[in-house]
Amino acid sequence: MSANWMRHFEIQVFGKDGKGISLTDLKVTFEIQKQPATIFNGFVGDFKIYNLSPTTQNILLGQEYTRIRVIAGYKGNPDQFGNYPDENIGLIFNGDIRFSIAGQDNITDSWVRLQCLDSWEGHMKAAVSTTIAAGWKFDDIFRVAMQSYAPYGITAGEITTFPDTVFPRAKTLHASTNEIINDLARQCDAHWWYEDNKVHIVKESKPIDNLVVLNADTGLIGRPQQTMGAGVNVRCLINPNIKLGGLIRLDQGSVYRTALTTEQIAKSPAHINTAEQDGNIYVEDLPGGVGAQPAAINTDGDYFVGSIDYTGDTRGQNWYMDLLCLAKNAKALESLSTIDLTTPIQ
Repeated sequence: MSANWMRHFEIQVFGKDGKGISLTDLKVTFEIQKQPATIFNGFVGDFKIYNLSPTTQNILLGQEYTRIRVIAGYKGNPDQFGNYPDENIGLIFNGDIRFSIAGQDNITDSWVRLQCLDSWEGHMKAAVSTTIAAGWKFDDIFRVAMQSYAPYGITAGEITTFPDTVFPRAKTLHASTNEIINDLARQCDAHWWYEDNKVHIVKESKPIDNLVVLNADTGLIGRPQQTMGAGVNVRCLINPNIKLGGLIRLDQGSVYRTALTTEQIAKSPAHINTAEQDGNIYVEDLPGGVGAQPAAINTDGDYFVGSIDYTGDTRGQNWYMDLLCLAKNAKALESLSTIDLTTPIQ
């Protein structure tokens, strides 16, 4: 793990031919949102790049470059040879530039704003119109769907193991590919999204094989916060190794526990207790219909990363990831499908 020292931030913009420019050592403020959803399922990036030369500004405002890649993290400390053995730098956004505009904060500070979406073109344009012969499986649906994404450069990423159910009747597909993938994920009790121009389909019960230990030494900011029915909120320094659908490991004792509501206390017919089940701690004996259940606390400190919000300023203090996390193997009532992910993490 890198010592969190010497930030690194780089924006690459390029065209369909792969040619472009790299922007470093500039003031950039940015917000990136990563979450599974049913409306778009893409990642949204918003970048303000300050005080560019007129030539570079005109390039970004034109349509020559349609793609963007953002790389961030920490260089770490150099060794005696000038190398960075603890470097922790990686891709945090890869998408299509959808809108660009120029403006000024004041008489001296101008900027270009780029608003971007991951995999936008393929999401909007890819479609399937075919019939799959009798005896098909979910794998066949996925294969046909991914073939339609190929012209847009979208490939398969982290994909759950689909059930082996064999369906005896032929199936006709005539829909946009994103609708087909969304329905496939729903039938397999999984979430899906685009990241880095790839389709990911992941179950909460089978997260991506990627675990990052978070503590004060590795970038954890403050104490993780248990919520009422909406997981555990975690803030940390930007770490490209933390992935949507992956795991983080916290010190279980560091999670700040939420209080019950006055109504829950008043209407409970007996003393309220906690109990452990499948490696998670739950509050028991709460009366029904009087508020949400406190989010489960994992006894090993392992949490599924359900959404990520990045907030950054290359010349300021902000350099954060806000994570909405669910206890590993939590009950179904704590599924992402029951949480309003349109509300920003606080």
